[in-house]
Amino acid sequence: MHDQSALGISAPTREHADRLANALDEEFLVEVVPGGSYTVRVTPIGGETEKLVTLFNAIGRWLSEGGLASCDVKYGQRGLTILPATADNLGDPTAFLIERARQLEHALASRVVIEQAKGLLAERHGLTVDEAFERLRHKARSSRRRIHELAAEVIRGEAHV
Repeated sequence: MHDQSALGISAPTREHADRLANALDEEFLVEVVPGGSYTVRVTPIGGETEKLVTLFNAIGRWLSEGGLASCDVKYGQRGLTILPATADNLGDPTAFLIERARQLEHALASRVVIEQAKGLLAERHGLTVDEAFERLRHKARSSRRRIHELAAEVIRGEAHV
């Protein structure tokens, strides 16, 4: 039965899920749930704050040691992304927020470049914006390139799509 106080931590493989489950001690009830990916369901026994800090530190170490970039943690209907711990500070929420802000800034900048390239291609070739995006995406995939890099070249006039 699914406990609403359990945290669900996504793991890409069974091996990663088992490593996390094994890293947690008797202070937690742990269950590995298979699916498209694996979920490690963790319930703190007694619900003490120190146990949750221990859990998040263990998740950070697990990410670092497993070479994983992040994992998603779900609690009921809520979720958050956890990044690997650093050797200097295992549970630094400021470092997490700064890294998340950098990721979002990069995503936004990439999106702006892609939108500009879509508009340019649509105007040049008499396409709809969706058709322009499909053309850009197809060219990026067929040349095994990142779409935002190709979009930047289109804007600079260095690539013809």
